[in-house]
Amino acid sequence: MKNPFPFLLLLLPAAVAQDVPAPAGEGRQGPFRWKEEKDAASGLSSWQLRYENTKEPRLNLSIRVCPEAGANLYSMVLGETELLHVPADLTGLHRGGTGTPILYPTPNRVRNGRFAFEGREFKFSDDGKTTIHGLVLKAPWKSETPKPDDDGVTLKTWIDFEPGAPAYDRFPFKHRLGVEYRLSSRAVRIRFTVDNRDDRKLPFGFALHPYFRVLGPRDQTFLRVPAQSRMEATPDLLPTGTLQPLEGAPFDLRRPRPLSELALDDVYWGVKPEEAPGYEARDTGVRVDLPASEHFTHMVVYTPKGRPFFCMENQTCSTDAHNLHSRGLAKEAHLLVVEPGQSMSGWVEFRPSWIRW
Repeated sequence: MKNPFPFLLLLLPAAVAQDVPAPAGEGRQGPFRWKEEKDAASGLSSWQLRYENTKEPRLNLSIRVCPEAGANLYSMVLGETELLHVPADLTGLHRGGTGTPILYPTPNRVRNGRFAFEGREFKFSDDGKTTIHGLVLKAPWKSETPKPDDDGVTLKTWIDFEPGAPAYDRFPFKHRLGVEYRLSSRAVRIRFTVDNRDDRKLPFGFALHPYFRVLGPRDQTFLRVPAQSRMEATPDLLPTGTLQPLEGAPFDLRRPRPLSELALDDVYWGVKPEEAPGYEARDTGVRVDLPASEHFTHMVVYTPKGRPFFCMENQTCSTDAHNLHSRGLAKEAHLLVVEPGQSMSGWVEFRPSWIRW
């Protein structure tokens, strides 16, 4: 008998094709996509995570993370607007000044490159100069294929401190630092976990150092940091431990201030989870909030004149926290300590949105 529905044969290959697994290194679930990419100039691999809103493309949100260069979140795009200062190619992540470096275990500066904790001395540099930005921001991290959930997709990255590892001799605690990047329809949540595998207490600080693009005129970009105090600093930008009042000061950011008025490289103390820092680029209509868990009590604000970026750095502790803690300034330093065999986690969100359509 002749087939009365010949068009079914034409449809069959398409139906079968829908069940073919996605190519290796990429995937999708609902509005979420993920894909591994290779940078031709550097040879480094990265992951792109993307949320696609088919009804309103301006709400699309995507990020790119390079585990092989410090697990740096180096791109974040809302709609078609890139929010981070991106490198020309991924070799730029090793030079610094782009994306979102991870600062650990000593956010920002360490006086003379050394500190002590519970009778042990730690030396980050041999020349006695101030060490800056920790030990992991340019190191190769490991990662696994992103995994989706009901409303997002998560990339897990990690770096192990163990005998023989590059940074272990300077910070000899057996442990793992893990950082998860979860892209949802509204935000990027960056969760750190410190897993102490040593028989000693582990003292650390963790911070993110995003280089946000200046999207338009500096007098149209407004920063806000609802902190309680500013930390007095020496000329080489090391906190003295003294907390300074904000009222009436040129560094008071409790109410939004335009970037054009600011020339800061300052540490703010007393940031609380119920009041998120952030900024507005009012000429382009972009707003970015930076809520965080209770671990993140400090923020460094860096606004260099004439540069195409500014930085708002969520930190769990002060700059030079280990040395302040050794001086008995535990409240000002807020050094975090993980007991042997225990772990500690906290998070920061990058939450971009439109303040007008």
